[in-house]
Amino acid sequence: MRHLHPLVWLGVMSLWAQPMGRRFIDPVFSGIRVTKNVKYGENLSFTQTPTELFMDIYEPVGDTMAKRPVIILFHAGSFLPPSFAGAAFGRTPIGTREDSGIVALCKQFAARGYVAISATHRLGWNPQAQTQEQRAQSIIQAVWRAVQDARALVRYLRKDAATVNQWRIDPDRIVMGGSSSGGYVGLHVAYLNLPQELDNPKFKLPDGTMFVDTTAPGMDRGSGANAFEGGSGNPGFPSNIHAVLNLGGALGDTSFIQNEDIPVISLHGVQDQTTPYTAGIVNTAVGNYPIIEVFGSRSLTENLVAKGNQTALLPDFATDTPFVGVYGWAGAGFEPFGWYSNSTPAEKARALRYVDTVLWFAGPRLFKALNLPTIQQPTVPTIQIVENIVLNLQTASTGGFTVYPNPAPFPLVSIEHPSLPLQRLELYRLTGEKVGEATPATQTTHYVWELPSDIAQGLYILRIQTPAGSFSQRWSYTSP
Repeated sequence: MRHLHPLVWLGVMSLWAQPMGRRFIDPVFSGIRVTKNVKYGENLSFTQTPTELFMDIYEPVGDTMAKRPVIILFHAGSFLPPSFAGAAFGRTPIGTREDSGIVALCKQFAARGYVAISATHRLGWNPQAQTQEQRAQSIIQAVWRAVQDARALVRYLRKDAATVNQWRIDPDRIVMGGSSSGGYVGLHVAYLNLPQELDNPKFKLPDGTMFVDTTAPGMDRGSGANAFEGGSGNPGFPSNIHAVLNLGGALGDTSFIQNEDIPVISLHGVQDQTTPYTAGIVNTAVGNYPIIEVFGSRSLTENLVAKGNQTALLPDFATDTPFVGVYGWAGAGFEPFGWYSNSTPAEKARALRYVDTVLWFAGPRLFKALNLPTIQQPTVPTIQIVENIVLNLQTASTGGFTVYPNPAPFPLVSIEHPSLPLQRLELYRLTGEKVGEATPATQTTHYVWELPSDIAQGLYILRIQTPAGSFSQRWSYTSP
């Protein structure tokens, strides 16, 4: 009879003791890779300034799944720039893709096997306009710009899936939403999709002028089959989504809801004074001036159910109260899952409990709505951010690095900068695993790196350390 060494038995027993969970429901990855400053589009801003659009992408480290569901989350901030949003709400950060609650949710969704994205859209409108109609027009235009940007982001992901496939997303399982105004974006991407929906007296000035002039610069919607796609980038790919995660957002009008059959999972503070839980007038954060009537989570879900758009959640969640797919946080107000620079440790701990509630409620419903596969994996107790990749916002044409050849047919790469010395080079797989490193000669601005001969073909992240900081660029090896 063979006897196992005690240490072997210890390893076997630890595997038995580790609880099993379901991917997409339970945390099953302890390592998260965050790739920041990924550009997905550009367009003219509220002030007619060319504006680049960026996102941060959260992925599970060590994941081998070929096609992963993706969840896109937009931050709160009332469609105002961060400095204005912070002043209006009396807290920071708010209005950026670094907002605490959104970042916490992205990490948790990535730990559950999603590709999670925190993204920024164009910001800006005039909350100090003289009349309610002018304020309504200005904010509806801001929503319109954000929706165009969000559609460009979805097209970016589908373009990537059809070409280099860097992010390995499933183009048939795309969720969009976010916090407060971010929830508005996801809801309108899902349900504002017909030209005649803008031709509504609610969305016109007293003289009959439509709030949204779709021929104006930065507001263009395209034409024909491209109607409502906008000009923020990545044309030629679909921008439809499959579910919405609405955290305190609202819909401009329930007439938008037809038979789109896009389920909405909503959590909303019942006492929210920023966006009503039911139907009501939205007011400016400063001055409390009325803007426009909207339909918050309870009211819009009632309408979704009546028109058959929540059937993807049935029969499993038929007992949801008050309606299928909506959860009202009793006693809570605006963004209870967020914390800020002036929050106490107790307030942060409380916010994290609300993050847990989002995951508890949304996780099983997204699993059902997206028809995700049941995959058993060991659960993990904690998340560790093992890799933060910050992409350089400069390009070679504007004084950045030259990485050549790219893609490369052989394991050799040349890295050069016009002025910055190269201090250290590191090469990572997209899983976060480091596959090579080099230390160039002192003060050299050009280095030819001979990589390991057995390197596998595929996409990599090249990290370049210089006296000015660390920069990262994508590099592709195609093999001979």
